[in-house]
Amino acid sequence: MLDGGIPLVEFSFDRDDYDRRDDYDFRRDDRREQDRIDEMQREAFEDDFRRDAERDRQEQAIREVVNNDTIVLSPAQVKAINDPLMKMDRMGTVRKISSAAAKPTGRQVVRRSSQFLNTGIPLKRTRKKTKMDKTMSKCLKMANKKFRKSNGQLRKGKTMRDVMRYAHRLCRKES
Repeated sequence: MLDGGIPLVEFSFDRDDYDRRDDYDFRRDDRREQDRIDEMQREAFEDDFRRDAERDRQEQAIREVVNNDTIVLSPAQVKAINDPLMKMDRMGTVRKISSAAAKPTGRQVVRRSSQFLNTGIPLKRTRKKTKMDKTMSKCLKMANKKFRKSNGQLRKGKTMRDVMRYAHRLCRKES
């Protein structure tokens, strides 16, 4: 007994062996995985719903033009409707937009985003170009010419390893 009258008990087992926290961790991981799957399914359902809603909206607009007898289109209007470069602004003015502005290429989108601006990055080369760099460049061109077809694919059974090995061999001969 201790001073306060609390009896000392010696446990002959480790209490942590009977802890239910490990079971909880497995259940938690399973629940997280199920939540992730449910979220992916929900997002897929929402995407399908948006796509269907957009298609329904387009079909409704076409149905309105076809079924409404008061709408009569001239050949110039039909041509404007079928031309992807013709757009109507909010004021009702139909204008032809430039092809570059109509659908920007991926490169244009990236450039406009200014995500890859090199401000603050030093543009100087960290080491000088050596004679071996120039020689290796020339040898790689020769090796690529030998190991590649005219369309740019590697020849059958050849890999970049073969190209580099041959280029290094040429380099050693030139040095």
